[in-house]
Formats: sequence, C-alpha cells, structure tokens
Amino acid sequence: MKSSLRTRLLLSAVVPALVMVTLLELFFFVRYQADSERSFRERGIAIARQLAPAIEFAMFSGSYETLLMLADGMRKGDPQIVSVSVLDKAGKMLALSGLPVQNPLPLSGEMEIRDGQAVTTVQVPIPKTAVPLTDDAGVWVDQTTEQAAIAGYSIVVISRAELAARQKEMLQVTLGIMLGGLLLASWLSFRIAGNVLAQLDAAAKELRRQKEAAELLARTDELTGMPNRRAFYEAAHHEIQRALRYGVPMTLIITDIDHFKSINDNYGHHVGDAVLQAFARTLAASIREVDLAGRWGGEEFVILMPDTTLEEALRVAERMRLAVAGAPMRAGRHSFGYTTSFGVATFSTDTPTLDVLLKRADAALYRAKELGRNRIEIG
Repeated sequence: MKSSLRTRLLLSAVVPALVMVTLLELFFFVRYQADSERSFRERGIAIARQLAPAIEFAMFSGSYETLLMLADGMRKGDPQIVSVSVLDKAGKMLALSGLPVQNPLPLSGEMEIRDGQAVTTVQVPIPKTAVPLTDDAGVWVDQTTEQAAIAGYSIVVISRAELAARQKEMLQVTLGIMLGGLLLASWLSFRIAGNVLAQLDAAAKELRRQKEAAELLARTDELTGMPNRRAFYEAAHHEIQRALRYGVPMTLIITDIDHFKSINDNYGHHVGDAVLQAFARTLAASIREVDLAGRWGGEEFVILMPDTTLEEALRVAERMRLAVAGAPMRAGRHSFGYTTSFGVATFSTDTPTLDVLLKRADAALYRAKELGRNRIEIG
C-alpha cells in the first residue's frame, strides 16, 4: 500500500516534470537548430558578399591574379571554407581556390543558396558598380536601377562539419537531460526544470554572441583589427556622397610595405604578421578619429581623409613614412628596418566615384614603387 502510494506520488511529481522537461528540451533543440542554421547561412552570405566589391574591382581592372589572390586569401583565412570561385557573367571560371563546385547553381540576378549534407553553397551575383549621373543643373545625383547589370558571380562553399558537430553535441545534451529526468525524484523536478531554463538562456546568449562575432568578423581584419576591404568600401561610399553634397575636400592614401615578401622569406611569416600589426598601429596613431583606415589586402592599407586637402594629406603621409622608417623591428637577436611607399589622390567632382579615386591613388603607389620605394607620389 505504502509502496503503491509512494509510486503514485512519485509519478504524479515526476511525470509532469518529465513532460515539461521533454517539451522544453524539444522546443530548445528545434529552436537551437533553426537559429544555428540561420546563423550559419548568414555567415556564408556575409563571406560571399564580402568578396563582391573586391571582385568587381578586380574584374573591372582585368586583374585575374588579384581574383585568385582574393579567393585564396578568403579560403585560407577560414578553415571552414571548402572553396571559393569567381565566374564571369556567362559562367566561365575566372578564379578558383579549392575544389570546383559540384552541381553548379543556376546563374541568375538573385543570390542562390544550396544546403547539402556536407556543405552549403552560396552564390552571390556581382553587380557592376552604378555611376551617378548628372542632371541639367550639373549636380551629381545617385540614380540606382532596379536591376543592376551582372558582372559575374562569387561562389563560396562552406563545410557544415562544425555546424553538425555543434548540433550533435546539443542533441546529446538534450538526450542526457531527458534521461536524467527519468532518474530524478519528484523533489528534484523543479530543479531540473530550472536548470533547463538556465541552459536555454545560456544557449540563446551564446547564439547571439556567435552571431555578433560572425558579423564583426565579416567586417574586421583579424590580424590587424582594422576594418577590412568590405567595411572600408561601404564607409567610403558614404563619405563620397557627403563630399558631393557639401563640396568638401577629401583625399585618399594607399600605402604598402616595401619588399614585404623578403621580410617573410628572411624572418618568417610570424615576423611578417608582427610587421603588419606594427604598421597598422602606426597608421592608426597618425590619423584623426574622422578618418577611415582599413586593410585593403596583403600588405596594402587605405586611408580616406574627409575635409582634407592634398597638401594636408601629404604631410600626414610623410609623417607616417618617417615614423615607419624610424622604428626598426626585432626578430630574435636581429633588428631590421623596413620602409613604406605611398600613393595619394584627392577627390574631384570631375570623377566622383570611389573606384576612380582608388585607381588614381593605386597608380601613384605603383609609380612610387617604380621610382625607388620609400617615397610618396601623387595621383
């Protein structure tokens, strides 16, 4: 009798708790799967879109070597990326890093995503950059067509192994909690429910943290902590529009480290990374808060200086050049110096696009390299 009553009391306490725990865990697991899948897809989209501006610029300039460098850099920078490829608008392969895409996605003006068991493939169309047109009054107006012309496609294939491992781990945790609920007595049922809710809250916070980290990673250069090409490109476009609207001066500086390959070859890539970090700190210390600085790629950095004349920008560039030349690096017992070259171009309403400004500054940088390096040239 007592045993039967104890059993009924135990069941009356445990069964509702078990049902609640089971429902909570199932809800949590389903929501976790949906959120992790969405976060994973958003990360893939962010990576593919990050490539688009750089790829469009490289395709515009006809630099297929740059396309391959961008693809290799993106794939090597993230171990979860299986392959990165670039196609022209007709589907011809222009650059490939990693294995080619199996079962290619249809080419269209829309982003295409395919989820497989092992990988997720994200295909993003690369629109040709729209050029603002002038009206009868001679004022530049930003007119965007509803369907921009397609220059090509960037395709990123990302491994789902890490996502599957996290989901498997969460499934094991869920099953473990449900099995534990079967073994606990009635007086522990409320604690079990409380622990599940605490885990639910912790998992939701972790998902938000991972999403925020992925968004930050998509816009920040991991090595130097500076804005990456995508983040710089977006911010610079806003400054271009402001300069057009208010007629304020603006200057762009492109700079890179002279003979950087020899630094890697002579002292190792870890020293090369330290040089890039030191150079980034020098740039950051030499500019104002309103200036935009970012890592353009490799050892190349860009600085956009709003409300700055060419003469003022040249003084800043010279200050950077001297600061770098006067601060030798150490590699073990050895100390070595390095120099930098600069290309400077000022904004003009005659050619009011960021791409033209970048092209002029890049041409000036190339001229500085041709004339002996460790110097500043104007584009």
